[in-house]
Amino acid sequence: MNALAARIVELIETEGPLSIAQFMGLCLHDPVGGAYGSRDPIGRDFVTAPEISQTFGELCGLWVAQTWHDQGRPDRPRLVELGPGRGTLMADALRAIAAAAPEFLADGEVVLVESSPVLKAMQREKLKTSAADISWCERFDESPGERALFLLANEFFDCLPVRQFVKTQHGWHERMVAVRDGALAFALAPQPANPSLVPSDRAEAPNGGVYEVAPAALALVEEIARTVAVQGGALIVDYGYDEIGFGETLQAVSGHQFAEVLAEPGESDLSAHVDFPALARAARAGGAAAYGPVTQCNFLAELGIGPRAERLMIANPTQARTIAAAVDRLVNPKEMGALFKALALAPKTAPSPPGFC
Repeated sequence: MNALAARIVELIETEGPLSIAQFMGLCLHDPVGGAYGSRDPIGRDFVTAPEISQTFGELCGLWVAQTWHDQGRPDRPRLVELGPGRGTLMADALRAIAAAAPEFLADGEVVLVESSPVLKAMQREKLKTSAADISWCERFDESPGERALFLLANEFFDCLPVRQFVKTQHGWHERMVAVRDGALAFALAPQPANPSLVPSDRAEAPNGGVYEVAPAALALVEEIARTVAVQGGALIVDYGYDEIGFGETLQAVSGHQFAEVLAEPGESDLSAHVDFPALARAARAGGAAAYGPVTQCNFLAELGIGPRAERLMIANPTQARTIAAAVDRLVNPKEMGALFKALALAPKTAPSPPGFC
């Protein structure tokens, strides 16, 4: 048992079982032992699309530039990225925007929403040569202001805490993290959950079926939508599902291998598949139009990843096979192409965003 696990055990023995959401928060963001609070998990535990191929970030940047152009090039735009990782996506996006729409950067500003001191330092280093006006904040609600918002979120929502409810013959019970024989263990809350916590469309779940919900994700998307509904656009790319299911998706990954969720807290990255229909409903509740989800394969194809990769290979012939393999990993349905999906938010009166026509 590592130090964070020992502290969690002590917390549970003192205050009672934790929800899955509370447990995830500690495992990911504890400043001493958390996966994000104390180190860089990218590359160590998992790899993201921007780290695989520069074409991904470049196309995200071009998506922003085209969306801005289609809405009449509003003055003083604000580009926000949630969970910028090492800063790779933003570096590639800014390079593409500078080439396609330099006026966007000349008149706008860039805000990176990051809570990890380790990752924030890496982002500063990665972006130190950029001419863009870049600043950092720890929460999205510190960033919107009065400017038109253009937002990118790649593999951000999957790591927001989820709550789990399990169907039993007595109703839905929340799954908790408890202590059994001195070790962390899953357990169900003894009393059924308030019926309002589980939507009516889950009523047909079989006994043992699981309902996962990410309250923080839904609240954040609704908040983003309220700003985007006036002017701007948001692009969310993540792994997740587009239809109702009754299975759990909470997972732990360490060293690119699946691990036990309760084993060695803070040593693994915890995440859950994104419920894209729920995000779309939250966006509409916030007043924005929601487009998608579409598969990452189709989205990137619509944005022209094929021709872009070809040009990159011609310019770098010695790297052609590496470039082709990286792009294939992004779009191949057996790799990231089908599991990962894209969702866009825009004002109801705006044209359909690129990739969602």
